Amino acid sequence: MRILTISRGRFFSGRAGKLAAEISERIEVLENMILLPESLEVEYGIFRAASSVWIGPRIGGRSSKYYTSGWLFNTSRKFVAEKDLLSSELPLTPAEYRLELDVPGSGRIELPGYRLKNGVLLLHITPSYRFTFPRDVMTAGDVEDYAMVSLKPSENGFAGEVSLSLKKAGYAEVAIEGKMVEDILFFDDEPGKFTYRFIDEPVLVVSHEKLLDPPKLQMAMKGLTIVSGHGKFTLRLSVGKAREEMEFTVGLGMG
Repeated sequence: MRILTISRGRFFSGRAGKLAAEISERIEVLENMILLPESLEVEYGIFRAASSVWIGPRIGGRSSKYYTSGWLFNTSRKFVAEKDLLSSELPLTPAEYRLELDVPGSGRIELPGYRLKNGVLLLHITPSYRFTFPRDVMTAGDVEDYAMVSLKPSENGFAGEVSLSLKKAGYAEVAIEGKMVEDILFFDDEPGKFTYRFIDEPVLVVSHEKLLDPPKLQMAMKGLTIVSGHGKFTLRLSVGKAREEMEFTVGLGMG
């Protein structure tokens, strides 16, 4: 399991960061269990955070909605508790999560796990997916410009094969959309293939409820931009002015 300790803010760490760093050094992580140094009162639930860009240079100029860098504002954080525990053993049971990270860290996170009474978070991502597409083929275009995408789900993602016939349109594009973030899967004027993998290794995030947010998690994950997790997503196929969208669902895997 990959362990990410996020104990520093953008400008300072403070007491919250010190608490997270101390717990990170004292816990033991097994394949499906966190072992605390002693029995502690903890809450199990889900941590939600969202951040959006306030100001910064945009790709494509001022009219574009995509930022290359900037400050972040309106960052919201909330841990929603579902049950209380008193234990030194915290199971890492597969549970639904949501991760949408965009440049430069805007997006949203919804991670299940534990909150200690001092605000320290022990959150986990356990890859377990079941992809359900309403159909395995998408088409968009007209008599002059046409594209078709054939889809095939896999254990941790899906693959696509794109067929094109373009006369006026410069390219075809396939994108995946979450609720706040989108990611480009294919962008070309020639037929081709693509693969998109959701997070495929277990991750434990150790942080504090006053520190953790999408940009800090993205920094800890080495600048990763991704749409991953469970729930409803949208695939979008664009050719010139033509567009086709298809909603699909990701649930927990069967095994």
